[in-house]
Amino acid sequence: MKFHLRLSDIAAIIGASIEGDAGLIVTGVAPLEHARSSDISFLARREFVPYAERTSAGAVITAPELAHHLPHTVHRLLHSAPEHAVADLLDYLVASSKVEGGAIHHTASIAPSSTLAKSVRVAAGVVIGEHCRIGEDVEIGINAVIEDNVTIGERTVIGAGAIVCRDCIVGADCRVGPGAVIGSEGFGYLEMKDGSYRRLHHVGNVAIEDGVDVGANTCIDRALLGSTIIKRGVKIDNLVHIAHNVVIGENSALAAQAGIAGSTVVGQRNRIGGQAGLTGHTVTCDDVIIGAQAGVSKSITEPGQYSGTPAQELSRRLRSEAALRRLVELLPLLETLLQKSVPKQTDQLRDEQD
Repeated sequence: MKFHLRLSDIAAIIGASIEGDAGLIVTGVAPLEHARSSDISFLARREFVPYAERTSAGAVITAPELAHHLPHTVHRLLHSAPEHAVADLLDYLVASSKVEGGAIHHTASIAPSSTLAKSVRVAAGVVIGEHCRIGEDVEIGINAVIEDNVTIGERTVIGAGAIVCRDCIVGADCRVGPGAVIGSEGFGYLEMKDGSYRRLHHVGNVAIEDGVDVGANTCIDRALLGSTIIKRGVKIDNLVHIAHNVVIGENSALAAQAGIAGSTVVGQRNRIGGQAGLTGHTVTCDDVIIGAQAGVSKSITEPGQYSGTPAQELSRRLRSEAALRRLVELLPLLETLLQKSVPKQTDQLRDEQD
């Protein structure tokens, strides 16, 4: 992303103080190890100090206690929370780059019965079905498909190639990544006597509340009946699968390749690590952290950290693993004791027979 800003402008945007030339012009943002003299970067954590000591960046946003690690040639923007300062700068740059006003590409196909706000931006190849309602400042990316009876709230972004299936609801200020599918058929079948399967038609929908992010190629299945619900503020990574009739509580976060089976209820502020799986019809309470690759087969009723398969409370699992390691260390001693005791028992048996 290219821009043209004085250091004084950036300081005003993020609320930082300047050590250096306030009139310095920067034209890009880059990581410490790749930044050039025309770029601004940031240093927020001590583990990145080795990169900071060698950086060629023109300016760096950093905390006062880390500033001395930067070369003397680097201009500094001092802020108590550098990561938040960078987030403010990126918000400003993205907002500045947006094209104002609505625009509909001539290759888009929009059903006459649908209602789009004047500020909606629709890219090439988009298809919008019947009776849809699209709010102000919505962006719909290339080749995205919005099926019949879909509602999309204000300022939401639908990525290229994403599909929002019939009857689904996406709230305001959401982001649906490229290739994501909202409202696909759930995995529901009846097993027949001959071993075959009869498909259950899923006639529910997906209801996504405000401020939700859905990653690229993530799939959220529609409910069999009722709604699969993603509550306010949830953040979902790429390649996540959420099955039918699941409820994800407010401000929870799911990392890549996590899988949530049908009718599971995830509490508020849960953190679910990459490749973790929750079996169907389980419930997690609020404030639960589930580690990467964990397997949750039973409901979790107490807040805390859980890991492993089957998932256990973290401190308990660590004690179990420590005990197992200790047992392995004791095995040679146990074998030695057994070898010593067997001859004695043999001698005793022989004496009794005599």
